[in-house]
Amino acid sequence: MPTALQHLDRRAQAIVDAQRALADLGPGQDALPGWFQDWNQLKCRIQSLWLEQIVAQHTRPEHGETEALHRRFSEHWLPELERLDGELQRLALASGLADLHPAVAAALEEEPEPSARLLQLRAAERQLIRDYQVIVGRQQVAYGSESLTVADAEARLRSTPERAEREVLWRQIRAAELACVPELDALLGRLLQVRQDIAVESGAPDYASLHWASRADTIAGTEALLEAIGEVFQNVDRALRDHRAGALGVPSLRPWDLDVALTAPTTAALPIEEYVPTAERVLNRIDGQFGEVVRQIRDHGGFDLAPRPGKPNGNICAHDLDRGRSVLVCNFSGGVESFRGLLHELGHAAHHHSLSGVPGHVFWDFTGFWEVQEFYAFVFTYIGLLEFFEVQEVSAEERQWYLRSTVERIMERFSDIEERTRLDLWLYQQRPPTTDQIDARYRELTRTSGVDWSGLEDTLSKRWQKPHTFKYAFYNIDYAVAMLAALQFVHAYREDRTAALTRLKCSMLLGATVGAQRIFAEAGITFPFQRDQLVLARSVLEDWLS
Repeated sequence: MPTALQHLDRRAQAIVDAQRALADLGPGQDALPGWFQDWNQLKCRIQSLWLEQIVAQHTRPEHGETEALHRRFSEHWLPELERLDGELQRLALASGLADLHPAVAAALEEEPEPSARLLQLRAAERQLIRDYQVIVGRQQVAYGSESLTVADAEARLRSTPERAEREVLWRQIRAAELACVPELDALLGRLLQVRQDIAVESGAPDYASLHWASRADTIAGTEALLEAIGEVFQNVDRALRDHRAGALGVPSLRPWDLDVALTAPTTAALPIEEYVPTAERVLNRIDGQFGEVVRQIRDHGGFDLAPRPGKPNGNICAHDLDRGRSVLVCNFSGGVESFRGLLHELGHAAHHHSLSGVPGHVFWDFTGFWEVQEFYAFVFTYIGLLEFFEVQEVSAEERQWYLRSTVERIMERFSDIEERTRLDLWLYQQRPPTTDQIDARYRELTRTSGVDWSGLEDTLSKRWQKPHTFKYAFYNIDYAVAMLAALQFVHAYREDRTAALTRLKCSMLLGATVGAQRIFAEAGITFPFQRDQLVLARSVLEDWLS
């Protein structure tokens, strides 16, 4: 029986052989449609192999086999697969792809065939991201006689009513994170340099310019959006902070007061064992095709929801384009608030499954439109919660509690997005700064109004050491766009549920090749946003708070 490494080698070699054969064949004008479909299928097979490595890093990172397979694929096979794919890309463009599939051709022309140097740099970037996963996967929180994962510790923090006990637990979580600071400081330094080198090799002046070259908005437009969000939503944020301090009976909030439940609902308690069947009922209530997505994932064993030692914190939905399947790897400890996270990941899955079901869909339909992908995830988070209330017959009082909690999470994320996006723009429009400079800049960007951080400056300085800083530069602004669009959809959903769902399902059939603006328009949303759209989104939050 072949080993896992031998199995990987055989599958990768088969793809390489097929790529070489396709390159030797050459498309030719008449044969281009069939040739293109063969190439498209090969790209999906490569994505499938790569996805297996990513899922393994999130499910069993401590296994030696996981690291061996990852290194074998990323260092030995992926450079050759990418090199040959670049050759196929050149052949496709030279053979009239613009006439057959103009959108794909336009996307390929924006990202020309990578040089050998660029392929090396991308491989280096992937390895650094893998190193980040390994570092944070080792984090354990010492609490009394227990050793907790960060996810479990944070879940306990949310349900700890005694303030002194919360402070102890919060400090222990931060201690676990601060223990990794030297490694993460050094890692980011290497990552910044690699990304700067990627920009230069790609012909861009800096990494930020390279990223925005393929976006529908501009850096200036993004900065204006961040400013508008701060202005439009500031009163909601202030009211939430004042309410929380009053409910807790404290003169000012400390960091360990920000996440604890103000009153713990009891009738809507939801153990993690009930997550999947409850999600199926909720999504069925929205639309039967979405409930079927839950059943498909369950039937092929695609749910890995509970935290465990060594498993990196965070949640992902990984969709295999070759098989049309999704896998959800998450860190939930039970309860309705974490269930919102499952609804979010199922929004990704529902979107991906809808696209996979479109006849003639292509690999490029699934890439490069993060704001759209997150839009569907947040739509399912918000309307899924509203439908959960009906499925579980949640009382009016507890509905109010969960809606207020949801608004708090939204406002926290808006604040986080502004800080991290401005930090990313600062990081990637200059030569890589020093760690001390990054700490100082982040302190300048951090909004601390309403929260007392005195004596915690070391922790505050390192709050930038979060997953997206390392793994997905500039991803945070896509979250802002997605949340604002999703809140506008919620407004439409409440006005006319049937019409809104019809538009949503039609929009989910459009791939990235048509562009974010058209997809949002199909869902009934104008993008880029005008200020009155932000005001409309705010009105949804104000209604939830009332």
